[in-house]
Amino acid sequence: MMLHLIASGEASGRLGDMLEKAATHQERELNMHVAIFLGLFEPVIVLLMGGIVLVIVLAILLPIFELNQLVS
Repeated sequence: MMLHLIASGEASGRLGDMLEKAATHQERELNMHVAIFLGLFEPVIVLLMGGIVLVIVLAILLPIFELNQLVS
């Protein structure tokens, strides 16, 4: 698409306007790809943080349960 806009701008003598349109199009497309990536990446981060919290809680509680069984 960008090549067609540049070629059209050169042919019509309005290269600057066409380059601005191409840059706007590229920026919109990049923002769309970043939004999709972040939309997919956020649930992975939530699951990862939940796993880290689970490991910390188990590291604290398992020795307490073992001590409780030794006392009983």
